[in-house]
Amino acid sequence: MAGRFPRLGYALARAVGWAAWTLRVNARARIEENLLPACNGDRERAREASRRTFLNAANYHVDLATLAYRDHASYEREHLRIVGEEHVPALFEPGPLIVASAHTGNPELALVAVKERGRRWVELVEALDPPALGREMARLREVAGGRVVEVDMAGTREALRQLRAGGMVALLADRDLAGGGVCTTLLGRRVRLPRGPWALARRSGATVVPLFLSRRGTRDQTVWIEEPFTVPEDGDREEAIGAAAQRWADLFGAHLRRDPGQWTVLEDYWRVHACG
Repeated sequence: MAGRFPRLGYALARAVGWAAWTLRVNARARIEENLLPACNGDRERAREASRRTFLNAANYHVDLATLAYRDHASYEREHLRIVGEEHVPALFEPGPLIVASAHTGNPELALVAVKERGRRWVELVEALDPPALGREMARLREVAGGRVVEVDMAGTREALRQLRAGGMVALLADRDLAGGGVCTTLLGRRVRLPRGPWALARRSGATVVPLFLSRRGTRDQTVWIEEPFTVPEDGDREEAIGAAAQRWADLFGAHLRRDPGQWTVLEDYWRVHACG
């Protein structure tokens, strides 16, 4: 119903998000703590940003429900604003490519524009419980044009095959789902970020394109495309992977400071991913 009647769906999402922010006091406090470093310690700003986090998390699910009913051909023209257009050609040049994003905005909607320009991809996602929910979410995500695989050994092998064939892999690099991540500094805190994106880039020779999103209302987004880079194959492996992870963390931290309420991570982030 949300897919066929998006106005109703987004209105319901706003109501659910607001109710959850109001009633789930512990969750709200947890998210405020997540956002506090991005707000330079301003608790009032973090509180307001946490409200938008709840609303954006609810909107995300309506986004997925509406994917099959959107006009994909006109989506980029009518609903996306691109910052860093000089880096757009890197997304379509021949050769392996990793798009490293985060839990901000809706990456699947941005990837609709990539599909319309003729490129397909493999998307690495978190395994969900129960598995039936994971399968349904994958089905909805794949409407954007990619193939969804879970972040596990099988999914990583599939991503590497895609890259070695000159393809594209899209993933979120702000949560270490597999464990054994790289210790980095994000917003002045020491946290583990996933090792996988940078290890894959090094093994495959892929170009990494950092890409971040922010919502403008319910249907529109701004896409921030940062300067592409590669992870050198020569030299010390851990040093190269750590430098790549830190480079991405610095870019991500700057985006969080600009608009903290875009980040829809709901766990106790600084505790779960703490290191050092």
